[in-house]
Amino acid sequence: MTFAAGALLVRDDGAGGDKPLPAVSGGPLKQGKAQSRAGAVYAAASPGVVSVRTGAGAGTGFLIDFDGTLVTNAHVVRDSSRVTVRFGEDKPLQGTVLGTDPSSDLAVLRVNPQDLPSSAKPLRFADSRGVRVGDTAVAIGNPFGLDRTATEGIVSGIGRQIEAPNGFSIDEVIQTDAPINPGNSGGPLLDGSARVIGVNSQIATGGSQGNIGIGFAVPSNTVRQVVPRL
Repeated sequence: MTFAAGALLVRDDGAGGDKPLPAVSGGPLKQGKAQSRAGAVYAAASPGVVSVRTGAGAGTGFLIDFDGTLVTNAHVVRDSSRVTVRFGEDKPLQGTVLGTDPSSDLAVLRVNPQDLPSSAKPLRFADSRGVRVGDTAVAIGNPFGLDRTATEGIVSGIGRQIEAPNGFSIDEVIQTDAPINPGNSGGPLLDGSARVIGVNSQIATGGSQGNIGIGFAVPSNTVRQVVPRL
């Protein structure tokens, strides 16, 4: 596997003192005339997707509230305490790493909410237990530095297992054939209602550095559990 750019034991039963982030119900998106479903998903979600840059590399993240909280992969920020965040073509913002969990490959960032562009829009989470093979999957990210690139595919598998940066196993991972490449790490995998069903984390490369149609995303229910604890 290749990454696409104190351990917590995560439970999916709501146990613990931190309330999980909410999941919202889905529904059809409003589509413009001649607009595809993927186009509607992109229009709804891309304003919340950011590039994340550190001194060592770059990846993707996404906004989850108007307080300036963002989610990305732990392997994107690595040991950094400060990062540069950019919403599309807006000016770069300085972000702080609030916490990381290498066991789930998740990290939480914060930017000054007063600096958020007027177009910024937090993304919503789905309950990943409802994800099924064959469902629409849209990835938005910054592969090779190409901001807010959208790719479309389907959910190819559920209940997969991948290895986290610290060697722990991440369970209930979502497999997709939506093309994911280096730089997509930390970006959202979205369903047809523009809800986050996972955080893109790894790809199978078959010995190359490019996409071969097998990508993996940390499931949204893991994200919903871990993020409030960071």
